[in-house]
Amino acid sequence: MSQFSELLREYIKKKDITIKALAEKCGIDRTYLHKVLKGERKVPSVDFVENISLQLMLSTEDKSRLMELYNISEMGEDVYNRRKQVSKIIHDMANTNMEDPDVLTFKTEVDIDSVPEISIYTDKRELRKNLQVLICSDVHNGSDIQVIAQPTEFLTNLLSIAAEGSESAINHLFFFDNTSYEKNTAKYNLDIFPFICHLAQKHEKYEAFYYYEGASAYFNSTNIMPNIMITNNFLIRTDSDYCEGVIYRSQPMVEFYMRQFEKFKTKCAKLLDHAVDILEYVYFWYDDNANFIGVDFQPCTMLCLTEDIYNAHALLPADAKKFVKAKLTMGKKALSEHKFVNLFSEKGLAEFMTTGEIFELPRNSYTFPTLAERKIMLQIMISLCENGMADYRIIKNDYFAVSKNLCINISDNTSLNIIARNNCFSDFSYLKISETSLVQAFWDYFQHFIDSDAVCSHEETIEILRSYL
Repeated sequence: MSQFSELLREYIKKKDITIKALAEKCGIDRTYLHKVLKGERKVPSVDFVENISLQLMLSTEDKSRLMELYNISEMGEDVYNRRKQVSKIIHDMANTNMEDPDVLTFKTEVDIDSVPEISIYTDKRELRKNLQVLICSDVHNGSDIQVIAQPTEFLTNLLSIAAEGSESAINHLFFFDNTSYEKNTAKYNLDIFPFICHLAQKHEKYEAFYYYEGASAYFNSTNIMPNIMITNNFLIRTDSDYCEGVIYRSQPMVEFYMRQFEKFKTKCAKLLDHAVDILEYVYFWYDDNANFIGVDFQPCTMLCLTEDIYNAHALLPADAKKFVKAKLTMGKKALSEHKFVNLFSEKGLAEFMTTGEIFELPRNSYTFPTLAERKIMLQIMISLCENGMADYRIIKNDYFAVSKNLCINISDNTSLNIIARNNCFSDFSYLKISETSLVQAFWDYFQHFIDSDAVCSHEETIEILRSYL
């Protein structure tokens, strides 16, 4: 018997109703309902669950639990949990303000010569306090940070404190779990991805490198001090939870571990690429020979620019203007050869048609197109949609994925692009991730999302687009 069947039996018993009476209320065959409750028949649809929930007068919480078990029965527990995890990551990113400081910069200066050559810590508070003091002091004096450690909330906060306002580079080496792609890998890698993403969005000089390992093998290893941090003056080794550790102020130790760090780094793959301005970001556009999904607050308008509109409104130097135009031409050609799905909010469409602001670009790179020009762009959008060159789809109910702060572009099993904006849209953070398990998890989530009730159909979207002409 499935978990769904067990829970439904429990709800029926609590409501003190017979299976025959419930079947009649729901307008379904009593024998069929019996077989569903025994786990001998598959639950037919979401509508079936909605109907049962209504007739049993389930609370919102009970209905949600029943629907969750239905989804698990449809997708399998691993797929369901992975999609749920991706959903949470997107929700958290969409609701994060780039301008909100997470921590205060640590200002204390340290007399290096007064630090013991070897300090052993068995108290968590003392270890973490001294990690912050010594790393921040070295970074304040121009040191980079080299790290071999799994991403965690504590490490993210520590590196954020240390690098805040500095030009120091952070080179971070860690593993992704490859023990079993179908189960452990996607879940574990998604667990640590938000910490990596957070640091990458805050610090342009944060560089992440990964190698493949099994999480259970790593954490069960005999290495009792797996975390390593190196600055100009200090070598730091701690346990995996930063509860105990050793800090060395020894140049021979620092130099020895730096050499080992550099050797290890050559065996790792780079996880992500940054773009620091609009021209570098343009290199991310349409450079994959694959199907493509874009999710943003507004519909993708860059592909609807005519040459006249582009020339009239682009505020770029001549060479840059020419380069961007060439990339747009490549993008339109790519659309004719591959499938492009664009998910967006109707509020975003309305805002573009009212103001002419294009969220895909920093405000200082263009002037707003006129209303007449916006209508031309909308007509091109509808034409692309009707001709099958693009599948524009409106996300219902301002779902969390359509945030003004966030844009996600993903190519079929190739790359994941994350664009985070600040509130005034003058500064963007551009990240491109190519690691397979992350890309496939996001691709699978959006493919499923497109087919859900949260997204308007192709035809419904065209009808809404036409209403704005």
